[in-house]
Amino acid sequence: MPTAAEAAGEAPDVDNVVSVAWAVLCGEGRSWPRDPEQYRRDALRDRAARPLAGDFGANIQPCAYWKSAPREAATVVDNDADALIVQNEWDPQTPLAMAKGMRRALHGARMVTVAGGEGHGVLGTGRPSCAETDVTRYLTTGRLPEKDRTCP
Repeated sequence: MPTAAEAAGEAPDVDNVVSVAWAVLCGEGRSWPRDPEQYRRDALRDRAARPLAGDFGANIQPCAYWKSAPREAATVVDNDADALIVQNEWDPQTPLAMAKGMRRALHGARMVTVAGGEGHGVLGTGRPSCAETDVTRYLTTGRLPEKDRTCP
């Protein structure tokens, strides 16, 4: 149900979106380093290893300054969910290795990888791929592809 602001045609408050994202990221069980020097070392290491955007995830995050411990342990995923995972090869926010890890954890899932795909979104980018067909079929019928596949 839309909020009153959304119903009136106003944009949602972006500050709330960012705050909620950090609350989830900081509170999901990871122990965040408190020492800024650790982040500097990590950023230098990641920048050398991954020159395009390697240090993006290594920079200091608000979680380093939270005084409280995580509220709950990290969720362990290990099940037979019939999920469809769609992933660009060059997603700067969700690396391909993370998507492959989720695929391994969701035993009943299938993964569609867009080879050479860039950006955090696969659908509605103006660059059609076989992923659009697979996602449409999955959302309208619940049918997964027969096997994992890679779109050109």
